[in-house]
Amino acid sequence: MKKALAFLLPLLAVVPMTAQDNFVNMEIKQFEEQKIESGKEYYGDIPARMTKVVTAGDNSMTDLLLRNAVEENWNISPFEFCSYEEFERIKTDTSYYFLVRLEKKHRSENDPAMEFLCFLKGNEKADRNISSMPEIISLPLFPENGDGDRIFTYLPAYMNIIQNYIQKIVDGRIYPSKRGMVQTGVFEKNRNTKLLFLKGDLAYNPPMQEFERMFRGRAEEVGQDNIDIALAEGLPHTLVSLVVAPEEVYGKAFCYKLIISADTYELLYFKRHRINDRRGAGFLKQDLRRVSRLITPQINLFKGVPKEKKDKK
Repeated sequence: MKKALAFLLPLLAVVPMTAQDNFVNMEIKQFEEQKIESGKEYYGDIPARMTKVVTAGDNSMTDLLLRNAVEENWNISPFEFCSYEEFERIKTDTSYYFLVRLEKKHRSENDPAMEFLCFLKGNEKADRNISSMPEIISLPLFPENGDGDRIFTYLPAYMNIIQNYIQKIVDGRIYPSKRGMVQTGVFEKNRNTKLLFLKGDLAYNPPMQEFERMFRGRAEEVGQDNIDIALAEGLPHTLVSLVVAPEEVYGKAFCYKLIISADTYELLYFKRHRINDRRGAGFLKQDLRRVSRLITPQINLFKGVPKEKKDKK
């Protein structure tokens, strides 16, 4: 699982390419309101069906690293790579599933678009409207026309997150959300857990004492190199942050906030909020409070011992 990152990090150091090189623009304007069919009965065939991984085939940095992440990590179904031209021809074929990069807008042409990595099912009506394709899961990649090099480090983790979600659907444990929501994993309340926030990922910057008290010394702000190493080496009990948001805010702009486990590549936190003058891009105060409660054991104020330890006695 970590081979893709070992391949990825040297490339990032020597190839100054942007995430948007030669990307074929496509849109799903109202992806949150798609009508998703029920789970296991409709999607239980995923492991037996071919997944078409759509790339431009022009050796752009994004496609190169996406292909490598798929080759190293994809195992839930057979897969083949295809071009956007082939995708256009076969997207109506219900026997195929597709892993494809798409631009999405929320409501209107005036809203900023963002690029997502989407797992879709072929649909007969897709020739008239691509939004007819059932969307099983989508994860944010880049802001439109922005510098998205940061996401390259997370691509192997994205493969695991998508497959974990698919497997839960195939097993009948969950149903795909009609609103594009993704079920997340459970935080481990371990005293050795460390949360690494990238510097700049916090929309709310608490004073150091408040930050330390909130996370009890288990969180810190670091540079991207620290996060790259944590993901590449699979550091145990280590969580990393990711924020994806438009660089220019206008219309209805949204910010996506993720926390991913570095050793298991599991998605543990996934929220979004609308960006405005009062709420910038990044983790808000309520996000920090919510996450701190999820990773730290509750304290018994009378005896001063963790509640989880007391319950085991």
